[in-house]
Amino acid sequence: FSASYTNAMFYKGSATYFIMRQGIFAAIGLAAMIVLSKIPYRMYAGIHNIIMWISVALLILVAIPGIGTSINNARRWLFGFQPSEIAKLTVIICFSYWVARDPKSVRSVKTMVQPYGLLLAMYIGLLYLEPHTSAMVIICGIGVIILLAGGMRLWYFAPILGLGAGAVAVFYVAFPHVRTRFEVWLNPFSDMADKGLQGSMSQIAIGSGGLLGRGLGNGLQKQLYLPEPHNDFIFATWCEEMGLIGALLVILLFVLFLVQGFWLAFHAENRFCTLVGIGIMAQIAWQVFCNIAVVTNTLPNTGISLPFFSSGGTSLILLLAEMGVMVNIGRNGERVRQERRRAHEEQEARRKEKTIDLASARKARAES
Repeated sequence: FSASYTNAMFYKGSATYFIMRQGIFAAIGLAAMIVLSKIPYRMYAGIHNIIMWISVALLILVAIPGIGTSINNARRWLFGFQPSEIAKLTVIICFSYWVARDPKSVRSVKTMVQPYGLLLAMYIGLLYLEPHTSAMVIICGIGVIILLAGGMRLWYFAPILGLGAGAVAVFYVAFPHVRTRFEVWLNPFSDMADKGLQGSMSQIAIGSGGLLGRGLGNGLQKQLYLPEPHNDFIFATWCEEMGLIGALLVILLFVLFLVQGFWLAFHAENRFCTLVGIGIMAQIAWQVFCNIAVVTNTLPNTGISLPFFSSGGTSLILLLAEMGVMVNIGRNGERVRQERRRAHEEQEARRKEKTIDLASARKARAES
């Protein structure tokens, strides 16, 4: 609310517009989290193909002029939500299922092309039409991390890095907006009135916060200076109002959150659940890193939101839904650990009883 009320009043006529909207999406997301936490994980594996084709169909619809909604020269929205968010979850589920079903498939370049490479290429091609560079980066990052966790040989990573560098070069040449972002990234203060506005205002906001910040609600850059102060650059607003201490607190919370998530993933019931958990946590970790790096001008502006903080309906709903999946994974993992503990205790009890019986038998023989 602190980050959004000025923009909400100026552009929407109501200071509570964004916070009320975000509250509605949060309620929907919490409901989705509860539902998904109750659904057996086997259903995700069983319908992975259905989810994949639905996500592809939605991305195709977005690319059709007149159907997808275009904002700032990018056609990313379909009836108010972004299908690219569904594509992220689809990559997690499909890659995890394929790796768990056939672990050897990630140990050969030939078997990795189909289906892993094919699905990524299909998504990248559709996202290219929007264009949605940040979604391409996140989806590729998620896919690579799941493949590495599934056993992909490390030396495969060298060609992937080469392909990634080549892709960046292609984007730099093919997309004028990408090229402009790189140039302005190197010196955002060279074009403060236009392309460098976000980067320069973000750095001013962070620097103005100092150690303890101006105080919650007292930020100045959000007063129509910093673009998207409640969305992609909400971390800069937070830094200005809460200072370095507040910034480190947020980073610490994310670190603790990710540690807990990865712990649940590595203690999951089976390989599929482990890979799904790793994929979800990798998505959040990658988005947090990229968002904070962009806000601090460590990376060029890619339009990646800060999970759970930035304003955005589709992102918040899908993130909370993924938390339902993590709750499901954690609950099943705990159940399996308890069953194994009970089985171990029963085995130990039987061993002790057998030992006592043998001792009694030897004593009886000795007495006789």
